[in-house]
Amino acid sequence: MNVKYLAVDGDVELAYSEAAGWANRGIGMDHVENMTDAIQMLMSNEYLYVGINGDAVDFMPLLRTMRNVTDTPILIATNDFTTEREVAALRNGANLFASFHKTTDGNIDSVLAHVTQITEYNKMPRKVLIYNDLLISAKFYQVFIKNTEVYLTKKEFDILHYLAENQGATMTYSKILSHVWGIDDATSTVLWTHIKRIRQKFAKVSPEHENVIENIHGIGYKFTI
Repeated sequence: MNVKYLAVDGDVELAYSEAAGWANRGIGMDHVENMTDAIQMLMSNEYLYVGINGDAVDFMPLLRTMRNVTDTPILIATNDFTTEREVAALRNGANLFASFHKTTDGNIDSVLAHVTQITEYNKMPRKVLIYNDLLISAKFYQVFIKNTEVYLTKKEFDILHYLAENQGATMTYSKILSHVWGIDDATSTVLWTHIKRIRQKFAKVSPEHENVIENIHGIGYKFTI
């Protein structure tokens, strides 16, 4: 097997259990139990992705260092998911912080989907979008209003960036859901919930920016700054 992923997991039994599932798909594993060893491996090897067991590894102190030495997708799974931990992980360089799936195949399918998405995204030109005093950095998933950073989750950022790239155009509910979640269900409430959170976060920093995402009733949303 030439294609490998790097497992950073203090739970050796779990790591090798997951490895059996990956092997069935023709993908091998290198395993280390801590972040220092993982960083050393990343400096001399190429991997499909880095998978960190967030329950068995103290990953946060060296996460930003890991990000600085590699462009390899960094995916963290945990049974102790909180929004605070997710935001901290994403701010320090993770591409994904999510809950474990119930099955190994579920974990593998999810990881492959995210790795494909991240890999394709990394092939795109890096963009910084600036609209008056609003700055959106695609490379670092950062948003600033009047030099104050607005901390968005990965999904919230993806929605905002997609709409901002298409400034003035109404993007249908289905198009946004397909772009961000890979689903096509215009009845889903997940999009409305995320846009509500974006507006709330914008309003705390700058009330006049609360409604830069306009709801075109029955059709979709557009970025109107």
